[in-house]
Amino acid sequence: MKAYLAWFGQLREKRLLVGAVGVVLFLGLAVGGVHAIMAARERLDLRISSGERRLQELLELELAYRRLTAENAGLKETLGKRRQDFTLFGFLEALANRDGLKSQIEFMRPSVKGLNETFQEEQVEMRLNGVGMKSLIPYLYHIETAPERIRVKRLTLRPQQRNPALLEVNLVLVTRGLREKPRAAGG
Repeated sequence: MKAYLAWFGQLREKRLLVGAVGVVLFLGLAVGGVHAIMAARERLDLRISSGERRLQELLELELAYRRLTAENAGLKETLGKRRQDFTLFGFLEALANRDGLKSQIEFMRPSVKGLNETFQEEQVEMRLNGVGMKSLIPYLYHIETAPERIRVKRLTLRPQQRNPALLEVNLVLVTRGLREKPRAAGG
């Protein structure tokens, strides 16, 4: 019986040892599994927040695109109503004549640049010499408020050497227009 009790004691110790090892293994796997799950969840949270940021950027881009598309349609409509023979050079010259500044025009340099297949940009660089502020301000106002959508790209004012009450004015004025379609040969 002593041998049986000794064997049983050893068996009990073995079972206890196997059980303890099993519990340690189970706890190790559980902690490792929980850690892996938490790390995966953290990575998933990062991906979700990154996706949300990208979605917000895309929504902002969509809004900007819709706004620009609407502006583009409005610009096409406005430019479609413009006289066919409109030129920025001619408009500025006529306006200067109307506002009494034609004699102060030193030079006007027109240029045209294609922006894309639909639009082109007309630009006129001009210099006015011996202009007073009382004459210049209405001229600039008429340019900026014209329905032809002309804007002042650059404006430089310097007092004249001989008469500081008068100005030397350098202007760069631009407007956009619908690009002219190439005419078919022989038509």
